[in-house]
Amino acid sequence: MTITEMLLDRAHDIDACDGYVVMVADPDTNAVDTHGPFDGMAAAVEADRRRVELDAEELHDVVVRVVRWHRADP
Repeated sequence: MTITEMLLDRAHDIDACDGYVVMVADPDTNAVDTHGPFDGMAAAVEADRRRVELDAEELHDVVVRVVRWHRADP
């Protein structure tokens, strides 16, 4: 196995998840909310949509991030 193959294999392990959620955090109120789960592309689109919506309301301090989601073990 080449170094590139080993790095790609490890990257896959690090990224292994059941989906993604969009996290929205307001530093003024300390409120944190998540939306999802989504697949990767849908999460990115949702995060962009929320960022545009918040910017239109001049809520530039609110943080929008896409984070990995893992199902709880039964």
